[in-house]
Amino acid sequence: MIEINNLVNASINEGLWKAVGEEILKTESAEKGLQVSVAIVGKPEISELNRIYRGKNGPTDVLSFANDNFPEKLLGLSKNLGEIVICPAEVRLSGEAGLVRIFIHGLLHLLGHDHDNPKEARIMRAKEQKYLTFLREQGYGSDS
Repeated sequence: MIEINNLVNASINEGLWKAVGEEILKTESAEKGLQVSVAIVGKPEISELNRIYRGKNGPTDVLSFANDNFPEKLLGLSKNLGEIVICPAEVRLSGEAGLVRIFIHGLLHLLGHDHDNPKEARIMRAKEQKYLTFLREQGYGSDS
């Protein structure tokens, strides 16, 4: 399940985000019932999180916080995979296409993908493209 908290009232198509998010969870993880929370925030909020958790001053486009300590699983409840925090003002590509791309990027990070070296970066970029293609095939627009 994908929960979206749009704290800056950015113009997004929640159906699109949920469709690609559910497809990624279904394809990338054998575990059922995963939950992800997405917060769409402004520059002050993401700057503070970036400073606290990464030691970097200033805003960034996306932060992913994996929930490695999930007692929900022990109780048989859905597992909260983590939270993705996105700042639309910092996303390089404009419009919803840029926001969806960065959401996919953040979700792949929660699932353990990274881009710390060229090989990992190629794998992650290929997965991003795969899910953008999925969206186009589902009729969510040619620029998503």
